[in-house]
Amino acid sequence: MTFTKKIPGARDFLDYTYNLRWYVLAVVLVFALFTAIGYAIAVTSPAFTDQTIAGFREEVGPLKQTSALQLMLGIFENNVIKCFLVVVLGLALGIAPVLFMMANGIVIGIVVGATLAKAGLLYVVVGILPHGVIEMPMIFISAAIGLKLGFDVIRALVMKKVHLWKDIREGLLIFIFWVAPLLFVAAFLETFVTGTLLYMFFAN
Repeated sequence: MTFTKKIPGARDFLDYTYNLRWYVLAVVLVFALFTAIGYAIAVTSPAFTDQTIAGFREEVGPLKQTSALQLMLGIFENNVIKCFLVVVLGLALGIAPVLFMMANGIVIGIVVGATLAKAGLLYVVVGILPHGVIEMPMIFISAAIGLKLGFDVIRALVMKKVHLWKDIREGLLIFIFWVAPLLFVAAFLETFVTGTLLYMFFAN
């Protein structure tokens, strides 16, 4: 696929994502496997889980002391930088996207396991679903772009014909004009919708 415009439209984004489907499937499977591992850790090692959760709280603590707008921008900045690095560092043989999905899977598995035990399924669903339906697909797409670029480099190293610069250009255009803006929407939802719903349902 080649974009005919400098700014990819919705059809370009959908076509690009469809052509990326096997890479998306690969990163989703890695994520699912390590989420299951993280969940198993949460269930079988409560002490380690509590220590890990405490570390997460300490890390995000400064953000909670900011205004809602600053919180939203902080979430967006964190997500967009990590996803961008996953795309770019994917050029190093696709290792970074795989490691990124492994780490995220374990972290989310631990958090979900710990939250389920203490607050129940509804809290987990309300706490993830409103923004997660946008954020997680964008993370998967970012990792898939990086993985594709990594495989392009591998094919180039074994003297196979690839269109590496075209693939880099298209991947970056998709990231800049679609992934990053949608991550911004997800950050907005996480701050103003997810937070509000959690307060409404679980304020007590």
